[in-house]
Amino acid sequence: MTPDRLAFDLQRTLNELQRERERTQKLLGELEHQNRELDRLRSTVHRESNSRLLAEEALDETRDRLQLAVDAAGLALWDWQLPATQVFLTARWGELLGDIAADGYWGVADLRERLHPDDLEPLRSQIMALLEGRSQRAVVQHRVRTADGWLWVETHGMVAEHDGKGKPLRLMGTLADIGERKRIEQDSAHARDMAEQASRAKSEFLANISHEVRTPLNALMGLTRMLMDSPLNAEQTGWLSLMDSSAHALLELLNDILDLSRIEAGKLDIENLRFDLRQLLEQATAPYAEQARAKPLEFRLDLPSTMPQWLMGDAGRLRQVISNLLSNAIKFTPRGGLIEVRASVLPALGDASQRLQLAVRDSGVGIARHHQANIFDAFTQADASTARRYGGSGLGLAICSRLARLMDGDITLQSAPGQGSTFTLTLPLREVQAVEPRPLSASAELTGVAEAGPRYVGLVVLLAEDHPVNELMMRQLLLRLGCTVRVARGGVHAVAQWEQGGIDLVLMDVQMPGMSGLQATQEIREIETRRRLPRTPIVAVTANAMPGDRQACLAAGMDGYTAKPVSPQALIQEMDRVLQAGEALDSAEPAPAPVAHPPEDPLTRTAAHLEALDVEKLLRRLDGDEATLGQLAQAMRADLASRQLDLQRALAERDVAAAVAHAHGLKGSLGSMTAERGARLAKGLELAARSGDWHLFARALPLLQAEARQIDLALAELLQAQSRDLFDSRQ
Repeated sequence: MTPDRLAFDLQRTLNELQRERERTQKLLGELEHQNRELDRLRSTVHRESNSRLLAEEALDETRDRLQLAVDAAGLALWDWQLPATQVFLTARWGELLGDIAADGYWGVADLRERLHPDDLEPLRSQIMALLEGRSQRAVVQHRVRTADGWLWVETHGMVAEHDGKGKPLRLMGTLADIGERKRIEQDSAHARDMAEQASRAKSEFLANISHEVRTPLNALMGLTRMLMDSPLNAEQTGWLSLMDSSAHALLELLNDILDLSRIEAGKLDIENLRFDLRQLLEQATAPYAEQARAKPLEFRLDLPSTMPQWLMGDAGRLRQVISNLLSNAIKFTPRGGLIEVRASVLPALGDASQRLQLAVRDSGVGIARHHQANIFDAFTQADASTARRYGGSGLGLAICSRLARLMDGDITLQSAPGQGSTFTLTLPLREVQAVEPRPLSASAELTGVAEAGPRYVGLVVLLAEDHPVNELMMRQLLLRLGCTVRVARGGVHAVAQWEQGGIDLVLMDVQMPGMSGLQATQEIREIETRRRLPRTPIVAVTANAMPGDRQACLAAGMDGYTAKPVSPQALIQEMDRVLQAGEALDSAEPAPAPVAHPPEDPLTRTAAHLEALDVEKLLRRLDGDEATLGQLAQAMRADLASRQLDLQRALAERDVAAAVAHAHGLKGSLGSMTAERGARLAKGLELAARSGDWHLFARALPLLQAEARQIDLALAELLQAQSRDLFDSRQ
């Protein structure tokens, strides 16, 4: 072997040795890396093992705490895996039932059997809400049957798991014994009832005593006055004067006690009648103004000119509050002082409506702040010396405060010792927007009734009125008109009387016991629609005269409205109106909406359209302005055509709001254009729509459309005449 060959082999061997050495180093590096990874994995496993042990310990500790909390609260846990027919319940459930205290499964049917029959439906509805996904949590109180009887429990539930589609898979919750809570609630309710009964018994006792004492006291006062009119010496006159003043003081005290007892017993009713506010304030303050000037005191009454005149409310109780406040003001104001009564109207704020504010201010002794909190309590005065120095029982302000609350208002006080006091009464401002005409004199009323009488002879009127005095007054008025009168006491009796037939007109009171006048009217209208009977005119005769009351009566199906106290002239006017409207509507035969009309006779058409519109009267209203007349005629023709389409559409869609709005608008525009007959027909449509009587509406609409054609002809002829005159003037 040559040296070169040996050198080549040696070099190759050295290279292979180097590669092996490198491979060995690489393998050693990988082994070291694997050892490090193994150490890391061993460390991780060790840490995770420790963490799991710690987590298990924490979970066990949390579970123990939860179990302690559940045990301390006396809760039973339940778990319902749907759609299984068994529910898992903890041992506490068995304890509550007086059964074996062990965890276990209970059948749904067995649990249902233990429920009180009255509680089945509430619990079922709550569970269904959870199952149907309408609720995620539920709480219901119910009774379960135990070994000792019925036990009140409170069940809480929630949806714990859902499937992929969101349907509940699992319900869980708790159940707690609330028997003690229920017993406390029942005891509290019983104690409250007993307290209310005691309060009512006290109030009724005071009321009875007051009534019993008033009779002999009135006799004593009458005899005292009779003795004072007899011959007496000066000493006897003084004694009788003292007796009379003492009797009056005692009577005022008894009146206060009687009012307070009625208020506490809930037997004092607040009236809602129309009254003249300015007149009431002037009359209520006049006697105290004289007393103030006699003391002497300065007296002021400030009534702004913008103050509303006619209001709805209880004028008598308002007068009583003002009298009590003025009596105190005069009593506690020294000579030379000032007393002022001021009325004002507070503007509407947010959802609150306007309010009436009456302030009674004096410059008297005033009231300390620490006494003001109790000043409106019964039998309470500012301090013990007040009764000794000024007298009084301490009932006046208590009655004022409670009367204010009964009238939906309040009364406040601002005062300081030596600086006088201001009592402010705030009440809702219930202004009457449309006041019936003032009653005429007796002779004028008799003349008006005598003139109207022949129109009503033989008219059968059903009078629905529960108040005997009002019934007597209304019956006498109707009899003088020549009507035949049937009387119904209450809404049920009114409907029964009407169903007997033969009634031409109903005068319906609104507030009646049992079924109200509004409900009775609705019942009559439903019977008319169901039996396809002709419409009987119904007029509301009610003390409700607030804005909106008329609309409420018309919406219930009434045709007219007049307020109490009833003015004969207002009643006659309303009777005439509804009877004429009824005759106009009854004259229309049932017919579908007109699609085609036969040609009319020209002479007949001319007479009809000339009667439909009073052009001369309309021109006089416009002071002879023919240009404006032409503009109105064009606008009226367009409005008339549009309104008819709207009314036809409202009938097809049974749209009450649209029918009322378009009929009402047409009534106003036709009335302004002197189309009186058309305006009356539009009013009839409005009333039919308000009462929801679509059968009547469908009968009346063709009649209005026929009248509208005559009005349109008259307007067209008017415009043609104006065009001819204009053309002639330009020739």
